[in-house]
Amino acid sequence: MERIGYTRLYATSAGVVLVLLGLFGLLKSAEFDVPELYSELLGFYAVNGWANLLHIFVGLLGLVMARRLSRPFAMIAAVLFIGLGAWGILAPNSDLLFNKLPAERWVNLFNLILGFGALGCLVASVWGRFTKSVKERIEHRRTRHSRREQRRRAERRKQSQKLKSSS
Repeated sequence: MERIGYTRLYATSAGVVLVLLGLFGLLKSAEFDVPELYSELLGFYAVNGWANLLHIFVGLLGLVMARRLSRPFAMIAAVLFIGLGAWGILAPNSDLLFNKLPAERWVNLFNLILGFGALGCLVASVWGRFTKSVKERIEHRRTRHSRREQRRRAERRKQSQKLKSSS
């Protein structure tokens, strides 16, 4: 897979999942007025109107950016979702982030999976370039050291030939 393919695949798949999650969440709960009210999608995933809008917005952003700007989207998603997941873990269970977004265990786990998935795709997209650079440096050092050795051997031969010819 080409280097950019990992982040493009992530942006597309995460975008589709987030848009669907937001749309199904809106069918379950479209409550915006009272931030404490939220319902559970599929019986365990807490949603409310604000969380659904966030999912739809980030999902559509991922779908739009998937073609040409997949790496910046993966960076944004990694920072956003790892930050929300870590903050949600540190917040008491059933608390709301920004007084709007649910911070329950499954929501935090989903956020962390999305965030670390984006981070993994970013690393995978630059890994080939990184390993190629390291291999080139190692080969350069190896040839540089072998050239030094060849020069030293030639100098030793010259010195030994001078000693033999002078004696």
